[in-house]
Amino acid sequence: MSFPGTPAPTDPRRPRRRLQSGQSMISVIGLTSIVALLVIASLSWAKSGTNQSTRTARGDLALQAAEAGVQLYISRMVEDPRYYRRYVDTAEDPRTNTTAGGIVTPGNPWPTGNNWSYSGPPTTWVPLQNARFGQASYSLRVSPVPSDPNAVLVQSTARVMPSGGNNPVVKSVQARIQPISIADFQMIADANIIYGSTATTTGKLYSSGDIIHGGTALAPVYARNLACRSGGGSCSSSGATSTGFQGGAFDRTTTPSFADKFPTPIDFTSFTQDLVDIKAAAQATGVYRNDATANGWMVQFLAAGQVRIWKITGSSNLGVTVNALQCPTTVTMPGGATPFYMYFEQPAVIGNGNNLTDSCSATTGTRASVVDGQVTLASRTNIYIGNNISYETDGDDVLGLVAGGEMIMAENSPTNLNWRAATLAQNGQWRTNTGSTSKTSLVFTGSTATSDGGYASMFASRTYNYDTTLQSLRPPLFPTIEGSWGVSYWREVNPPS
Repeated sequence: MSFPGTPAPTDPRRPRRRLQSGQSMISVIGLTSIVALLVIASLSWAKSGTNQSTRTARGDLALQAAEAGVQLYISRMVEDPRYYRRYVDTAEDPRTNTTAGGIVTPGNPWPTGNNWSYSGPPTTWVPLQNARFGQASYSLRVSPVPSDPNAVLVQSTARVMPSGGNNPVVKSVQARIQPISIADFQMIADANIIYGSTATTTGKLYSSGDIIHGGTALAPVYARNLACRSGGGSCSSSGATSTGFQGGAFDRTTTPSFADKFPTPIDFTSFTQDLVDIKAAAQATGVYRNDATANGWMVQFLAAGQVRIWKITGSSNLGVTVNALQCPTTVTMPGGATPFYMYFEQPAVIGNGNNLTDSCSATTGTRASVVDGQVTLASRTNIYIGNNISYETDGDDVLGLVAGGEMIMAENSPTNLNWRAATLAQNGQWRTNTGSTSKTSLVFTGSTATSDGGYASMFASRTYNYDTTLQSLRPPLFPTIEGSWGVSYWREVNPPS
């Protein structure tokens, strides 16, 4: 028999059970801990990814809200091109009057002619929408562009505020908005436009009638009636889908149509007001000439930022030649981005190709022009091109020529004429003085707007280049297309602080 507390004897044939229960528990606990850590890391990563995605979405929404602010301000300018000089917008930060002192708050009239500034970070916030990523709102600041009285610089700052009100996302964009200028087009005509099979056009074309283009059009073509590839003086049917219109063609048959692109066609009679404005600016700060005894006025631009002016006498036909110049006057232009205006009640002639000495022997020879400045020259009647015109610095200088009558290349111009400008012939043609070929080549770089079309058959070879500089640098007060505004550049910038 056995005694209490005495272990029973072990059967030597039975294998001894190893004591593993404690080791297994440790392994289970360790494995569970690892899984738990992985789950926690996954949840943290998912939360971080969600937060990052949400913030990115808020950033995208803020940029969209800032862009909406720009577009809403454009709508104000379409209704009133001088809106920014007359009112502080309801979405605009308060303006500090740097001319007369004081502060004008949003939604109130602005004293015309006064300058302004802003201070500190944005304080005016106009809500746009409630979104799943937070409340979007925007704030505006606007300023004039010194080199272009028609342009406005708009900075739109937007923020997206999360529901908790912490850590808003703020984005700011800056855009230069301006009315679409006639200088944005290589040619605008209140008549049919015709290009031959060897022509290549690089700028936009606009016609109130037909555009017959037998060559290659790299930029869009807009014909109020029809666009075609051939047809003599007019189109018999639309050829807008032709591969020759590489930039696209829009006429009354296409989708979208010409009317979709231009709900209000260009009205050449509206440019009369632009002439009035240029005249007033020339009388105020530039050059204004009116002398009933003058046959016209010769102008020569100098690379040193000056312009010479001669009274023309004794010349019966300025399209043929200039044969008598009085003593010159030399005017220094302001230079830089400051606009300069010239207006002549009589015809204006830009240079001469014949050898000519003025009445006081101050100057002699031919007179080519090099423009150093940002200039618009207008004549109530015709403007004649008598010699080459170039720019002193590409991208920094620009010349606009506005003729109340016609734009004419004179017969005394060089055999190889090379000139550059943005041009308008408001009541007449853009043409050579004769249709008979007597000269070798013409190279014109710029833009052309003409009431009655034109020709340049005085030159055996003719090259027309659109000046892409005009898309960002326009001649001051150069005519614009009523009711049409666009953004010339857009960029993301730091918010005001």
